[in-house]
This record gives sequence, C-alpha cells and structure tokens, in this order.
Amino acid sequence: MNIVGGLKTAAARHPEKTAVICGDARFSFRELEERVNRLSNALLGLGLERGDKVAVLALNCHRYLEIYYGVPQFGATVVPVNFRIPPQEIRYILDHSESRAVMVDDALAPAFEGLRPHLGRVEHYISIGNQPREGYLDFEELLDRGGPDFDAELLEEGELLGLFYTSGTTGEPKGVMLTHRNVQSNVDHSDMVFQHFPDDIYLHAAPMFHLADGAAVFSNTARGATQAFTPRFDPTEVLEIISRERVTTTVLVPTMINFLLQHPDRERYDLSSLRQITYGASPIAPETLRRSMEVFRCRFAQGYGLTEAAPLLTFLSAEDHAATMGQDMRLLASCGKPVPNVEVRVVDPDDRDVRPGEVGEIIARGSNIMAGYWKRPEETENAIQGGWLRTGDLATVDAEGYIYLVDRKKDMIVTGGENVFSTEVEAVLYGHPAVKEAAVIGVPDETWGEAVHACVTLKDAHQASEEELIDYCREYLPTYKLPRSAEILEGELPKGGTGKILKKELRERHWKGRARRIS
Repeated sequence: MNIVGGLKTAAARHPEKTAVICGDARFSFRELEERVNRLSNALLGLGLERGDKVAVLALNCHRYLEIYYGVPQFGATVVPVNFRIPPQEIRYILDHSESRAVMVDDALAPAFEGLRPHLGRVEHYISIGNQPREGYLDFEELLDRGGPDFDAELLEEGELLGLFYTSGTTGEPKGVMLTHRNVQSNVDHSDMVFQHFPDDIYLHAAPMFHLADGAAVFSNTARGATQAFTPRFDPTEVLEIISRERVTTTVLVPTMINFLLQHPDRERYDLSSLRQITYGASPIAPETLRRSMEVFRCRFAQGYGLTEAAPLLTFLSAEDHAATMGQDMRLLASCGKPVPNVEVRVVDPDDRDVRPGEVGEIIARGSNIMAGYWKRPEETENAIQGGWLRTGDLATVDAEGYIYLVDRKKDMIVTGGENVFSTEVEAVLYGHPAVKEAAVIGVPDETWGEAVHACVTLKDAHQASEEELIDYCREYLPTYKLPRSAEILEGELPKGGTGKILKKELRERHWKGRARRIS
C-alpha cells in the first residue's frame, strides 16, 4: 500500500493530460512523474536515506505536490511545517523531527534566516522558488541533478509517509505519525463517499501543510484530476482562478467560505464551473451554509476528521445538503455519518454509546488512524486507548445516526453549573446581519465561575453595539447561554494555519496571570 502508486497509475493512464496549473507553469502527468523521480534521485544524491526527515516550509505550489511524492518515494518522511506559527515553534518542529533537510519558500526565507544558526541537525537548505538564493540549493537545479527514472524500492505500508505537527493551539506541537497505509486508506475512504471525476480541476486554496488540503494531493493525483494552486488564500485571487481555469472542486474551511460569500465583487466572476465545494476543519453556522448553497449553486459536502485520522472520519453528503433546501435546516448542523471502513462512536465517560440527544466524546478506529505521536509514547497511550482514538470532540447523535459536533472539551463553558457549548451561541450570532465573524469563549466571573463572552468582527459598512448583539441573542437563547458581554474587534479574529479561529488567543487576555484556565 505505497502512496506513490497513485501517481504512477495516473501517469500511465493519462501521460499527456494536464496534471498541474500553477501560475504560468503547466505540467502533464508524464512530466510530473519525471519531476518527482528527479527529486527522489537528487535527494538520495545529497546523502539522504530511507527513514530520514525532510521538512517543508512553503506556500502552496506545484513543488509542494512534487515533494509530497518525491520524499516518500525513496522511503524518507516529509514534515510539512505551518508557516504561520511563531519562529520558536518552527525551530522546535525542525529539531524534534530530526529533519536533515528543509525546503523553504522564497516568500518565507527572509523570516526563516534568523533560525538557521540554531538548527544544528539540518544539513541541507533548499530554496523553493524561481530565483537562486545564497546559502541554499536551488530546487530546479537540484532536479537537474537527478535522473528522470526511478527504480523504486518496495516500501512497507507501515513506513512513515509524513510527520504532521499539530498547530500548537492546545500546547507544545505534537508530530502525528501517518504511514503509507494511513494516507492510502484515507484516499480509499474519500473515493467511497465524495463524488469525484478524473476531469475535475481541483484548486488548492487551503494551506497544503495541513491535511484539510494536503490529503487532497493524494486523492486528486490518484484519480488523474488536474490540480491548480494559489500560494495562500486570498478571496479575490481564488475567485479569479476559479473563473479563469474553470475550477470544478475545492476544499475550504468555513471562514474561507464566509469571506467568498461576502466578497463585494463576487458577482463579477463566472463561477459556473464549480461542481462541488467540500468544507470542514471547523463548524459552520447553518444559515451561512444555506446562503452559500444558494449563492454558489453547486454541490456542498462536508468532511469531519482530524490529523490523527489522516484525516477523514465522517461525511455529510451533497444529497444530505440538498434535502434541506427549503425545509428543516437541522441536518446542516451535522457532520454526517461515519465513512465506510471506519468505526466512529460517541461515548459517555464509561465508554458506553450515548443515547440520542446525550453529549459524549467521539472515538474512532480504522486503518486510517495514526501510528502515534513522534517520540511521545505517553501522549500516544492517552490518545489511543484499546485501539480507539480519543478525539476530544464532544457530540450528540440523533436517532438516524447523524453526528452533531457541539464543541471541543476545552471549549465548553461552565457557567453557574450549566454547560454551554460555544458553537450554539456562535450560530446565533452569525444570524445577525452585521456580524462577519464570531467566537464565543468563557471568561472568569466572580458570580458564575465563568461567563459567556462574545468576540465579533463586523461586515464592512455595518454597525452594531454590544447591547444590540446581546439583545439579538436573547431572542434565540435561554438566559444561561446568553453572552454576558461582547466585544467588537477591528479587522479579523486571530486564526491558525487552517483558517480556524484561535480561541486560545482570545481567552489569554482574560485568563492571563491565573494558574488555571477554568473557574
């Protein structure tokens, strides 16, 4: 079960078909396979070996795709690095992963320079860009050193394909160990539930360092789809690429959908080529989703999962979405049902399946579940118990088996002894016509222990006061779930690498100086 087999099959079946659209670059599947082979040969020529780690700090581009195949092809492990994290965390990941080589994007190299004197393990610095950079090997020159054919060794399915470090929003980054078997299983599961076609043109709009989009590299390559790239998410550029290249499908996080929906010139772009938008990584307000379905007029599907599951666990199909139009929108709040060949349960503290309406933790097992956390045996034992991955996500299940996320354990607010799930309050806030983004957190309160607090940004040319937002929520929420306070922030709410709102940063201002983050 070697992940590189998907590329080999696609190149054999569609050698002259366009595989890559990246700015002015266009490559066929034959050319893509040759570039991947050259990369593998060249890295071996540098002295890298099977089992070595190769880190990547880069924006989206066709070279990222080539690295995702060229490094694992000779048995090495790719280490994608979130370029939005602080320098000290990047240094930690490079040291902790024991990376012998690091590939750095031109756009990120200046900020990376300060780290180089502190990276004792890294032996090779490779520049991913169009211009030579002093002190770095040039990526294209490196490819010229490698031959176009590669005599692949037989890789074991249990060998590591990648170390995918968590974002650090819950503490020190952990390297999720995903094997060839894990990632190939995800490709198979994805093919079973999402409608994909070989003539698709897929747009990498979400960051490729994260499996919300990175997994799509392997799925789309294996089926022979064309892949287009935008360096980083920019609403205008995304709309332009969709219109110009006739993009048919993409994966977006809800924040990105929200920005496209609110783009002032959206109607100027021809988006009729879009066939399906898959979303995930965080919950989306049902009203926002319903409006998106009306505006973009294409199929919508949802995937829920996490890095530790490579990443897919459940899906809400396009048919499920379509069934809600003009009817009960309750199902739009669901993350769907388990994908085939993956067991997913929602259990109480005694590991008994919850009854409909009860809140429990999602646990899962299957061939897609990680091998563990790199060099962290204790955390691995805590995360995988009795063969089941403990996700830390809280959910309910309805009578038909649809799963509804209610929060992360850490995001639950306990106020006056009552549990409040932040997503429920956020869904109400997103219904206010002036609200652009919303995040609900618990803040210390002398009376209630914790109080519900709303952080929002407003749409352009819209106004709303704290009192108005709280009064609006009063129409839809019981008293104990009402925000006791609200703040209106300028610009955007802070976000992590995948576009998720970083509630940890919003909380820190209110909990600073306290020994515990609960009250």
